[in-house]
Amino acid sequence: MPKRKVKEDKPRKKIGKKQILLPPIAAGASTLIGLLIMHFIPAPAVLGICLRQDSVNTFNVYSRIEIIVDKHKKLLPNDIGRQSKNGTECLRVIHTDKVGDVIHVQYVRPIRLTVQDFMKIYSYDNKTITVIDNSTGRIERQILTLRNYNIHYSYFSEKGEFTNVDVPSKIPPFTNDLVVRLELISK
Repeated sequence: MPKRKVKEDKPRKKIGKKQILLPPIAAGASTLIGLLIMHFIPAPAVLGICLRQDSVNTFNVYSRIEIIVDKHKKLLPNDIGRQSKNGTECLRVIHTDKVGDVIHVQYVRPIRLTVQDFMKIYSYDNKTITVIDNSTGRIERQILTLRNYNIHYSYFSEKGEFTNVDVPSKIPPFTNDLVVRLELISK
């Protein structure tokens, strides 16, 4: 019987430097491109976002804002954060659900918003605010011109008292137990 030839295995090809280095270089380059895009093309401003009616927002915070005008308590109107955008109603991330002193911060993920952000929505023209006066038993809507008032900001702190601040940016971010006071005193 003839001898069978044993097939010799072909020697394996050696992996070259290019084949070893190509995947890490590609991953590094794509990460670098992603970081550059995130750095130079910022995400949309949260305050400009309109919430969708059908979306389920997992982050909800209810903070209180007391408005006192010349020692008389006023209420926030129910339409803060509900402006028209491109002909349709737009519900902003910070808004009121009803007349009162409670604001609603609503978003798809946890977010840190402050009184300064609230003022950008509440006084979008930076000249006026709208308050509700019910001291007479009748709900009366009033538009106040801010240049006619000195505004004092304070918040209820862990000290158990209202802490005055110079500017609204020094007030902590909104939480469920935050109480902010805006006191307007006529000039």
